[in-house]
Amino acid sequence: MDYRRQAAINSMGSVVLMFGQWLISVLLVRMSGYEDAGVFSLAMTVSNVFSFFANYGLRNYQVSDVEGRFTQGQYILTRVLTALASSVACAVYLLAAGGYSPLERWAILLYLLYSNINVLSDTLLGSLQLHERLYINGYSNMMRGTVCFLAFVGTYLAVHNLLAALTVMCLATLLLAVLYDWRCFRKVETIALWKRGDWNAAVRLLRVCFALMLSNIFPVITTALPRRSIQKLAGTEQLGYFSSVFTPTVLITTLVPAIVIALVPRFADAWNRRDRSSLLRLVGHTYVFTTGFVLLAELAAVVAGRFVMRLIFGAEILQYYDLLYWAILATGINALTSCGNAILVAIGSNRAVAVGAGVAVAATLVLSDTLVRVQGINGAAYVLAFAYALQAVIQTIVFLTKILIRKQKVQ
Repeated sequence: MDYRRQAAINSMGSVVLMFGQWLISVLLVRMSGYEDAGVFSLAMTVSNVFSFFANYGLRNYQVSDVEGRFTQGQYILTRVLTALASSVACAVYLLAAGGYSPLERWAILLYLLYSNINVLSDTLLGSLQLHERLYINGYSNMMRGTVCFLAFVGTYLAVHNLLAALTVMCLATLLLAVLYDWRCFRKVETIALWKRGDWNAAVRLLRVCFALMLSNIFPVITTALPRRSIQKLAGTEQLGYFSSVFTPTVLITTLVPAIVIALVPRFADAWNRRDRSSLLRLVGHTYVFTTGFVLLAELAAVVAGRFVMRLIFGAEILQYYDLLYWAILATGINALTSCGNAILVAIGSNRAVAVGAGVAVAATLVLSDTLVRVQGINGAAYVLAFAYALQAVIQTIVFLTKILIRKQKVQ
């Protein structure tokens, strides 16, 4: 199957998966009011911090490993270790931290279990991508998004118990991982799990991908810091408006990485073959596509944004409508940094990925309070746009420098 079609199927799958979870949070308000919806939102937010560690930035590295530096069994073992570590860390945090009810603690742990099962499936799907079967990733996410949504909503309607619904959702995603993802994986990989020496290899892989793990964690902090400034300086109501305006832009940060992941093996292959023209052409197409997508999003905001925002959030949100343009811009630049991260990983610049993300964190840390104090919630969007732009500039400098150095070595 053509990689463009595979990338399209993969993107559709990512949207279905994301939309299913978003729709659960919306329907919970209708089914039971705001209490369980608030617990569900809290569970997603807190568990996401730990699931980012479980993810460990391994997928981009895995699909860029076209030379087979590590076996697929070693990638799976590494993800098992990170998933277990994230679960233990979350449990310790919940025991040590105050302010959580028993319901909230169990909801967070169950949602983390759901996320970590998906993380393990992601490793299997990464192996399938190396075998030119990225479309399976898309089909898997479509099924997961649909089945988990139906499992959660059906259970909640039947017993009106949030923990029961989360448990059934976990079982549903586990069932799909075993019956679909694992069976597809075993059709292309017949390796033993695990062979002697895999533990040492897993430790090496953890060391190699440590910078990528940081680059996964840093964006969470970058996003959180301006929101914390709004909460501290302007109040939770203003934070609610800010979060609502940014909600539609999730589509950008869902679609772009899903498409770019399809190109990572091609970036790596062109780099390994020293095919400079093919690499530059792929990189150019990636940035042109992403920029065009962001411009279309801005155009959609001009044409239909007011109607859509009013329909979803009510008339009160329209006083903050101009923030939507900055939200799309900031999120669009963030999408460009996702492209840059994928490219740098493919050419072996893992540390540069972490450095760029770290600089973005530093910029938000320095500027958030000041700009929110002066510009209100618009200031938070300005900070994010600037921080992501700074990260994108660093990525561009590193990439061009690596290209020039390699060209001089060849000459």
